[in-house]
Amino acid sequence: MPSCAECGIPLDPSALACPACHKLTRSEQLTAWAAEARAATARGDAAGARALWVQCAAILPADTVQYRSIQARIAELDARIGPSPAAPSATTGKWGKSAAGAGSVLLLLLGKGKMLLLGLTKLSTFVSMLAWVGVYWALYGWWFALGSVFSIYVHEMGHVIALRRLGIPADAPMFIPGVGAFVRLRRLSISPEQDSRIGLAGPIYGCGAALAAMGAFYATGSKAWGAIAHFGAVINLFNMIPVWQLDGSRGVRSASSPQRLIIVVLAAGLWIVTSQPMLFLIAAAGVLRLFTKDAPAEGDSTGLMQFAGLLVALSAIAVLAQRVGQ
Repeated sequence: MPSCAECGIPLDPSALACPACHKLTRSEQLTAWAAEARAATARGDAAGARALWVQCAAILPADTVQYRSIQARIAELDARIGPSPAAPSATTGKWGKSAAGAGSVLLLLLGKGKMLLLGLTKLSTFVSMLAWVGVYWALYGWWFALGSVFSIYVHEMGHVIALRRLGIPADAPMFIPGVGAFVRLRRLSISPEQDSRIGLAGPIYGCGAALAAMGAFYATGSKAWGAIAHFGAVINLFNMIPVWQLDGSRGVRSASSPQRLIIVVLAAGLWIVTSQPMLFLIAAAGVLRLFTKDAPAEGDSTGLMQFAGLLVALSAIAVLAQRVGQ
């Protein structure tokens, strides 16, 4: 029976990843096929590239970022090649897709809910959250204290969930009152695309928390919810600044120079429209990242769409929440 090259435990011959350390069992084959697929794309062989990416997807666990990234590449190539002659039947197409979509959403919500609760089982996380609540309770009241710690907790658990999908062990978040929170990584050897997904996962989940707070405001009329939504939007926009160890710095790691320019222009345009200071800082730091030498030659369309979508969504929430608080 084969064993894991990383941790040495016995593996089932059909396993795609180690159940203990989550190392991919066929990473060398994956790297070779991916290189061939990129070469095929470079020479204009879209069909050949698609076939190779399909092979790559077949040896990846379906719940990994790599798998979804490859599926996105396959979809792009499908659009370039053209529609397949085979079409779904009239009896199963519409209703089948609707049922599958509803089932996928339900499973996604259930899975994410369980993962979000996992962090609360860690004593260090729970105690540090209580410390945060205590400090902010004294400053702003208990409702805002609970809402702000929840917003940051969801943000940080977004990173944890993304890391665990990649098979990278990570601790639950630790809270530092007045500063924020962080996730300690145990092992990190990843590609720029993976680093971008991990970095942007926090703001994506944080945006969801801010959106939920806005929904609670509209449902209850309580301005406390509006304040929590505004806090969540602003703190996540702050994390989108592409400098130092902030999420935005990791988010642009996979972006090419032209894509970074798009982010700068979008952030500057949103700043002009909304007057949100964080957007100015994102644009200013983005200009600096135009001149660094870490930009890859091949861009990351998924990462760009996530970054741009977050800028728009968080800016909208910040503006709406600010208005209801006035």
